[in-house]
Parts: sequence; C-alpha cells; structure tokens
Amino acid sequence: MSRTVDLSVPRWLQRVVAAGIVALFALPVIHGGVTVGFELLGLRVDWLVETGVAALVCVVGAGALVVWASDRDTDDSVWDAIPRRQYEGRHAESGGIARGEQERALEELKDEE
Repeated sequence: MSRTVDLSVPRWLQRVVAAGIVALFALPVIHGGVTVGFELLGLRVDWLVETGVAALVCVVGAGALVVWASDRDTDDSVWDAIPRRQYEGRHAESGGIARGEQERALEELKDEE
C-alpha cells in the first residue's frame, strides 16, 4: 500500500514570498530614493526614519504586487494562447481535439440555459 503526500505550497503563499523577495531587493534602491527626496526637500532626518519610510514603501508595493498577481491569475490554461482554429490542426495530437469538443459542449450547455 503506497501513500502520497502533497507538499505543494499554496499559490497565495508563493505570491507573498515572491513579493517579499522583490521588496527585499528593492529596499536599497528605494532607500536611496527616499534619502535623495528628503535632501531635495531640505529635510534633515535620522537614517532610521529614512529606512522606515523606505520599508513602508516596499511593504505597500509588495502588497500591491500580491493583489495585482491574484487579480490577473484567473485561469492558468495553456489553451488560452492557442487559437481555436488550430485545435484540430497543429495541436490535435496534444489534446486539441478533446479541448475543442469540450468547449463546444460547454457552449451548447450555455445555449440551452
């Protein structure tokens, strides 16, 4: 008797980790921009304030990245990139015929409703 264990990571966690990595690498660049911005405004602030503002910008940006990625990712189908006219031609052997039949059946069901 064999048992399998699913060790896959949820997509939301993948997005959060990816956004965190982007924010981590962006932090020095944003920190430099915040420092220059404060200097241009003539404000003299402590490095801790600059770092806090840069970290806040990174966190807000990472959150926006996670929301943007979750809104975009509604259907991860490879078939979305393939035109329907190629289902029974070029992509017939890779499941195009079955895909075409499924889409026609779904359209028929929608028409019947």
